[in-house]
Amino acid sequence: MTPIPMIQARGVTYAYDQRTAVNRLELSVAAGEFVCLVGPNGSGKTTALRLLAGELVPAEGEALIDGAALWRLGVRERASHRAFLAQHDRRDVPYPVRTVVGFGAYASAMDTHEREARVTRALSALEIGGLADRPVAELSGGERRRVAIARTLVQDGTVLLMDEPTDSLDLGHADVVMRRCRSEARDGRAVVVSTHDLNLAARHADTVVMLRHGEVRSVGTASDVLTAEALSEVYECDVRVMQH
Repeated sequence: MTPIPMIQARGVTYAYDQRTAVNRLELSVAAGEFVCLVGPNGSGKTTALRLLAGELVPAEGEALIDGAALWRLGVRERASHRAFLAQHDRRDVPYPVRTVVGFGAYASAMDTHEREARVTRALSALEIGGLADRPVAELSGGERRRVAIARTLVQDGTVLLMDEPTDSLDLGHADVVMRRCRSEARDGRAVVVSTHDLNLAARHADTVVMLRHGEVRSVGTASDVLTAEALSEVYECDVRVMQH
């Protein structure tokens, strides 16, 4: 039996100032699937995620999570359907790490004990338990990014969307984040992550979606999509692919 997709994009189009950022996007992601969006700057990765998350309204087509167009819902209801990590975080947050991570539970019905347990697990998973009592504003860029990811993991919802989660992270912590994404998928979530790190996408994703000029160029396993010929064409440079 074919799994029912939790995420669907059907002919989704969106433009900024008459420049098309996403053009007739088609995407389907099932429960338990970890998908990486890859492509050069300006290929539409961020816009595609914001459309799926309900942050933007499609000019054409439908972007659905659990069968709902999230842009039609209020902020709290959107948050109950999906956890969304934006590309940029606020830097001036005066609250301690544990409090900020706990904000991820604001839209859920979990009780205090469950919320605290979930926060503790997220802090441990992102290896920031030792920062729990420090103000977020005092942290490094990489530490703040891991706090934001932990806050996103605390949220309820069947879908996890993250825009460049490994940006500013070192090699080890970037791998920790991608392994956590894969674990979330194995636990039944549909997970979509954008990344510029092709090695991480190849290592962890079940499915890779390559975008170019706002359109899907190819979809499949890493070995099918991330070929030297395709990458050289899309990134407009000489690329060689070596199997580890």
